[in-house]
Amino acid sequence: MKLNIKQAAERAGVSPALVYQWCDERRLAHLRRGGKGRRGKIVIEDADLDAFLATHKVMPLPPEELKHIRVPERRPA
Repeated sequence: MKLNIKQAAERAGVSPALVYQWCDERRLAHLRRGGKGRRGKIVIEDADLDAFLATHKVMPLPPEELKHIRVPERRPA
């Protein structure tokens, strides 16, 4: 399925401006439809968007790699 910028932004949960930025930086694969010398319409394949988002997924560390976090004691009020 082909998505326009607005649809891609909704699917990714981000603003259309950020999707334009990803395309401008050539981080997100896209097609630009239109005549030569014109900006044209940006079209993004849903599989390309899914692959892009998957590369930015942050996975949690396994418990053995987590560092102990010291929580400061609360002072009585």
